[in-house]
Amino acid sequence: MTSRAPAAPTGSSALPTSTGVPAASGPSRFERGIGRRDPLEARGLVRFLNKPAAFFGSNWAALLGILTVIGIVPALAGATRTTADLEQYEDAAFTTTLGHVRCTLRRDGPASALLLLVLGGIAANALVLPVLDPSTRVFAVGLMLPIMWVMVSLLSAYVVSASRDQRSDRATIMLGALTLVMRRPLAALAAPALIVVLSPLWLLAPLTIACGFSVPPCVVGRLWGTAQADSAH
Repeated sequence: MTSRAPAAPTGSSALPTSTGVPAASGPSRFERGIGRRDPLEARGLVRFLNKPAAFFGSNWAALLGILTVIGIVPALAGATRTTADLEQYEDAAFTTTLGHVRCTLRRDGPASALLLLVLGGIAANALVLPVLDPSTRVFAVGLMLPIMWVMVSLLSAYVVSASRDQRSDRATIMLGALTLVMRRPLAALAAPALIVVLSPLWLLAPLTIACGFSVPPCVVGRLWGTAQADSAH
């Protein structure tokens, strides 16, 4: 009797060898996953809604940070960090933003106090200026406007610098903000005006709840330019 060669395994192609015995050529395309789509991959309308959902999640995490008052700057920095790279963070926008607030609250809290002082100064000027005589009003505006403009620009640069680095100390972040202002003077001049243009998003309640603290950081952050943020702890 003649011996029969063993049959090739099902699902794989067989090639003849020098001895005449077929040998398996390896896994098939199906077994290697070629041409198959991940059943958990978001597609269609779900994929389209991922980014709006990420802005919404980042916005609510930022709101939670802002409610602490001292967490205003960490919250804005966290939203800037998340919205600057939605491809990486869109599936965890809420937790990424909230995690940034938690990690940097002690470091960036004093900047929140400075921001509140600047906002208080702007509000006081808005109340006092209308009651001054015209000549005094012009002098006061000419004196205070450049100071307020510079302070808002520096705070904006601080938020962007803080969003890119969770580990460094406060002095390093301040140095980074000053460097950003010097390297991008046009952005430094435009940032306060852009913040004013975007103010309806955080002044009108429906927009505030939806995206008032995620879209403005995204837009202002892009004005300053993109940079690689460090990895989270």
